[in-house]
Amino acid sequence: MPYSYKDLKNDSQWKATIGLAEKDFAVLSAAFGRAYEMPHGVTIEQAAANLKQEFVLPTYGDCLFFVLFQLKNGLTQNCLGPLFGMDGASAWRNFHKCSFVLEAALQQQHALPKRRFQSVEEFKAYLRGEKEVTLDVSEYAIERPKQKDWQRENYSGKKKTHP
Repeated sequence: MPYSYKDLKNDSQWKATIGLAEKDFAVLSAAFGRAYEMPHGVTIEQAAANLKQEFVLPTYGDCLFFVLFQLKNGLTQNCLGPLFGMDGASAWRNFHKCSFVLEAALQQQHALPKRRFQSVEEFKAYLRGEKEVTLDVSEYAIERPKQKDWQRENYSGKKKTHP
């Protein structure tokens, strides 16, 4: 049986699993639905009916939970897929599709920070009123790229994976 947000019992489980309380998830789920429908012109249920197939992630809540779960937990596609009742390649495809919709939903709600700046001065001006800035500088292992140019770009100088 695929993993589902319907199995979560309290806000502690919600926050540990996806980083949001249940009520915040419900609000974001509605925004996610609007962001999905805007470019597609149909609801997710209508899309499934038009394609005459059953979706693995049949509701906006399922899609949102799936992408938030992956963002919070960072599983490999081969671990993520079986957890949600799909193969690894489908999990990765669905993750990217749902991520795109989540970003659109957050943009519509003006909940995303600015990510690109033309200069250091513009960046400083953007942060001028902030008392504290937190940066996530976590280092994540990636699979070694096949192409030599990409290998060079992703080489960290560390030869071993242990500290």
